[in-house]
Amino acid sequence: MPRKDARWYEERLNHSPVTRFLHSVRYRNLLGVVEALSGFRGGKPIRILDIGSGTAHAFALLDPRFAIDYIGVEKRGKFCSLAEERHGGRPNFRVVRDLIGNRLDLIGEVDLVVALETLEHIPEDQVAVLVEHIGRAEIEGFYCTVPNEIGPAIAIKNLGSAMIGYQRHREYSWLDTFHAATYRLDKVAPHGTGHKGFDWRALQGVIAAHLDIQATHRSPYGWVPRAVSPSIGFYCTPRPGLQ
Repeated sequence: MPRKDARWYEERLNHSPVTRFLHSVRYRNLLGVVEALSGFRGGKPIRILDIGSGTAHAFALLDPRFAIDYIGVEKRGKFCSLAEERHGGRPNFRVVRDLIGNRLDLIGEVDLVVALETLEHIPEDQVAVLVEHIGRAEIEGFYCTVPNEIGPAIAIKNLGSAMIGYQRHREYSWLDTFHAATYRLDKVAPHGTGHKGFDWRALQGVIAAHLDIQATHRSPYGWVPRAVSPSIGFYCTPRPGLQ
């Protein structure tokens, strides 16, 4: 099956019970975010923008549980086609095939912006523009998750990936893994749009410059130290006076 096929991607996430469980955490936390926001709004429909929506798995989880109006933004045509095939008949579903940088106007149409394991795949200068735009929009919340590619977490993930025959460690050499695990990103090639070289702490700084971070989520549970958490999530709200 071709690497960029949408169904291949879904099968990769479900490679093993371990990968299936770890990838489910972002959605479990998203359910909590939307449940809290729905309660705050008294059940009023929540307009959601999902950046890098893939096959719109977020919509599939949220739609049966909450009153939502959903817009997904996804650059990959095959992913958009599969999302349309599955959900296109729903009146509260819409997917836009484009880069979010070309559709910043959509942010002004929603209440909640979501980016699950997406921001690490966008050039850092474009992420800064995106976050600044979100911070100035009249929204109620922003929730994002990103992989932890530094400290002990990356050593655990890459070793585990190799042991179960997963592919995520192949982006790294073992020397890269050692340097990233010991916080020496200066010894690793600069981050581009993959995982290697990504530093969630730098993203946290960008977000904190434009939004108030209300909660930081770890994986798979909230008590897990950040140093070994496979991913990091931020729930943020606009800073009064910046809109």
